[in-house]
Amino acid sequence: MTKHSNDIYCSHDKLFKITWSNLENARSFLENYLPPDLLSIFDLNSLEICKGSFVEKDLKEFHSDLLYKVKTNGGSAYIYFLFEHKSYPDSLIHLQLLKYMIGIWDLGIKQNKRKHLDIIVPLVMYHGKTIWNSPENFGGLFTGTPDIAQMYIPDFQYLLFDLHNYSDQQIRGTIVSRLVMLMFKHIFDPDFED
Repeated sequence: MTKHSNDIYCSHDKLFKITWSNLENARSFLENYLPPDLLSIFDLNSLEICKGSFVEKDLKEFHSDLLYKVKTNGGSAYIYFLFEHKSYPDSLIHLQLLKYMIGIWDLGIKQNKRKHLDIIVPLVMYHGKTIWNSPENFGGLFTGTPDIAQMYIPDFQYLLFDLHNYSDQQIRGTIVSRLVMLMFKHIFDPDFED
């Protein structure tokens, strides 16, 4: 691989953040890709980007790719959208998402001095060379667990957007977000550099 092509492959993370840091692109993505029943409970006009950096006890920073908050139609609660993207299958993505989610909840408790948690909807966009094979729910990582022990396993699910499951014509949104998603989808194609 040439230095030029390596730069292209390494810069996709930055491009992802720049693209979906734009409120119009993020709103368009949510409108086009969230399940309709989930979308119906949100007031997307209230969508706003949040700082996606959290400090752990040992003072190391960790960064979520992107974090947005939106009010529900009732206006009483916030829903957080955690945008994450992967260019390779990650069988333990749940642990990374859970770490971000705990950081978001801890920050909310510290800042707002409240005793309840807001809902977080993790979104994962995938555009790697191979098939994504990780279960979409956290409980799926625990194999061979007796039924009686299931209640002791925390569980959540992320929404997976595997770009390979969409034809080029099915990729929707703003011009910029469509262009970026198409580029991500085809970045590993042999003729991409051409």
